[in-house]
Amino acid sequence: MVSTLAVAVNCIFLSVTLYKCSAYISEAVNLEQYLQPDVIKDRHYFSNTSCYRPCDESAAPKICYYKWVLKDFKTMGPACRNCPTNATDCFRYHCITADGYERGLITVNQQLPGPSVQVCYGDRIVIDVSNMLQGQTSSLHWHGLYQYGSPHMDGVPMITQCPIQGMTDFRYDFKAGNYGTMYWHSHDGFQKQDGIQGAFVVRTSKTLDPNGHLYDYDLASHVIFISDWMHSSATEHFPGLKTHQIFQRPQSILLNGRGRYEVTGNATTFPSAVFRVTPGKKYRFRLVGGMCTSCAYQFRVQQHELLVIAVDGNPTEPVLVDSIHMYGGERYDFVLEAVEEVKSYCIHVKTVGNCKFMGLYGMGVLRYIGEKSTTVLDPGYEGFHSGKVMNIYNGTCFNSDEGVCLDQLVSLLPVSKRLTALEPDVTVTLSFGFHVFTLEELFQPRLHQRYFEPRPNHLLTSLVNNISYVAPNAPLLTQREDIKSSLICPANHDGTSRCPQGSGGFCECTHLIRIPLGAVTQFVLVDRGFGGINHPFHLHGYSFNVIAMGNFENGQNKTDIIEDISRGKLKISQSPILKDTIAVPAQGYAVLRIYTDNPGYWFFHCHVLYHADTGMGVVLQVGDQTEMPRAPEGFPRCGDFTPPVYKTRHYWTP
Repeated sequence: MVSTLAVAVNCIFLSVTLYKCSAYISEAVNLEQYLQPDVIKDRHYFSNTSCYRPCDESAAPKICYYKWVLKDFKTMGPACRNCPTNATDCFRYHCITADGYERGLITVNQQLPGPSVQVCYGDRIVIDVSNMLQGQTSSLHWHGLYQYGSPHMDGVPMITQCPIQGMTDFRYDFKAGNYGTMYWHSHDGFQKQDGIQGAFVVRTSKTLDPNGHLYDYDLASHVIFISDWMHSSATEHFPGLKTHQIFQRPQSILLNGRGRYEVTGNATTFPSAVFRVTPGKKYRFRLVGGMCTSCAYQFRVQQHELLVIAVDGNPTEPVLVDSIHMYGGERYDFVLEAVEEVKSYCIHVKTVGNCKFMGLYGMGVLRYIGEKSTTVLDPGYEGFHSGKVMNIYNGTCFNSDEGVCLDQLVSLLPVSKRLTALEPDVTVTLSFGFHVFTLEELFQPRLHQRYFEPRPNHLLTSLVNNISYVAPNAPLLTQREDIKSSLICPANHDGTSRCPQGSGGFCECTHLIRIPLGAVTQFVLVDRGFGGINHPFHLHGYSFNVIAMGNFENGQNKTDIIEDISRGKLKISQSPILKDTIAVPAQGYAVLRIYTDNPGYWFFHCHVLYHADTGMGVVLQVGDQTEMPRAPEGFPRCGDFTPPVYKTRHYWTP
């Protein structure tokens, strides 16, 4: 495919309020010469055409081109031939085993997870998406990429773009402007749960990586993508069934698209994902949390310690742990030293915390080269001793021998003193939870209220500050003038939103929070839900410094936390880590800070799919509309079609 663009606009970010832009003539690009393979293999690492390569800060960046087709597909299809009888057939192209249960799904290039993006810092990413899903729109979000200067590429329907209509193409074109372990996924409906997601890795040179000296290899084959899996489509779990495929519970846990399914005590014997290491070497593993439900998960490698060196793509002072608790949208990088006996070891992932009662677990294999067998003993749900836990469930880190909390980690990136000052410029409190409907309230004539049912007789919608977010009728970033003013929540004088007067206990509207450019902004996230859930909140366009987190004690409330920080009573790290997704402790809080240097409309939402899709999110408007980078000419537009209706209509006749 040859790009038809011959005129480009070059914009340089000068300050928090000014972009310097200049138009220049550019030669049309033949993108086919930059096309990357659908499946990245380690042998591609030294290929001249591959963007998966040793990263060199002195080398020119590359154009990395991908062609992705979104389409309906199935597990255990014809491509799998005699799998699992013939284990080799399970690894054929386009054979998706999942946990061996046959079901329909939606895919990118007939893969689960979808294609992995492996590039270097500074590369230009061009992804052509062809939506072949019958009767479905879509959009793709690049989770962890800041999109400096390109907010229209963030991929959120009706915030940064129109959804991609069925049978049409859309070109994503942006720079890999920050490095680390990222993640891409659909941001349209429940498509992420049904298969449209994958890993996105932006490497930098080892000399620029503050932890680069700690490992020998950083391979594409050592990306571990964890997802929870259901035996029916995600929409069948919305609002939630009571008698079968109940509520929003997963049936299995997949590692790189492979898992186990247990029926009456017998698990299917499908091949597990295998990760190979050479004895005596140190490997960087990249762990991606592609889970969509509200469960917490524990990751452990049999007989091996994990040296955590990065969280959500951001380097941290190394911490040695035995296991990691993680939630949907989080990523952890760790170094594993292959110093044990040459054999195969079990990689074990299980539900913990609020989902411990499910007894669900999945397995992979760590295989030492030289060991002929890839089979490992099934350790059952209990698995192995947890030992010291990174990001321990519910933020309980009083005993340092048991757990390490995120606010205890030390960033290896410089942190401005403004971000750790006692008083920020702006403080925004976000209290999230649920509104519980009665039957009488929910089912009334002409009322079509969305809700979900996570357990018997719980009819819920999700809230932030008593507002259930609904998307506007056109994208905020590109068509603000087309949005009905009645859809936007009323604004308070401080830039926050509220429900209209007389709305009762909650309301539905487009929840906007307006924040000026160049401000140190503090977010206090407060959980007032139930069920012991640690809601993972993800911020688009930024990583935030984790200032504090924990459980409320002795009658504390959000005001106490804010006052304790301003008085210096609550200790703040002078080198707080950067993350873009954080699991807020149940009935607890998390205090985050950003410096608003990236203008745009940025979604801030719970990463539990059913919570986000029923309103647990807000949009941060950073800067005024005039301060935001403009989308390119010809960018797709959408909106309502509701022309006036007159009493008399003249019909065309031939």
